[in-house]
Amino acid sequence: MTVLARRAFLLASACFCAAPPGVARAAHAASVLKAVEEGAIDAPPEKIWTILSDFAHAEWLPGVTRVEAEGGNTPDTALRRLFMADGGVVAERLTRWDAEKMMLGVHREGDDVKRLPAVNVTHIATLRPAEGGKTVVEWKARFYRGYPNPNPPPELNDDVAIAAVTTLLKANIAALKARATP
Repeated sequence: MTVLARRAFLLASACFCAAPPGVARAAHAASVLKAVEEGAIDAPPEKIWTILSDFAHAEWLPGVTRVEAEGGNTPDTALRRLFMADGGVVAERLTRWDAEKMMLGVHREGDDVKRLPAVNVTHIATLRPAEGGKTVVEWKARFYRGYPNPNPPPELNDDVAIAAVTTLLKANIAALKARATP
């Protein structure tokens, strides 16, 4: 190998090794998955926002029996622990709180693929006014399947993750509707 060829090889090797770790793994990692659900609620957006925006009081969410929270409604500071009827605990961090846009963003902390076969779940709920004083709730989620490597087991594949998160979003909308229109 010539000196010039050796230098080119060493330079290329150094560039490859200097790449951030995520770059080398990106080709083998699971893809970002998405789910979106919408539902209409027969109540004005302001009433729905009063319920949705109170991050510390989310006992209305499906399966939640008690909530412990800290940090108020301050994004990236507020944290809540949802104590579930089955004895489990789900921790969530507030990522977005926008009263003007009536938008609330939440990230699940500490993934439990037995509870939800998805990881790194972030969801955003947005309220929009609809005719007749109603509200349209749009709930979007971004996440990864529960198994990050190639060839996931059947219970942790993309389809199972999408179905589970979609079910969760539908249940959240139904619970919000039930809370707002008893």
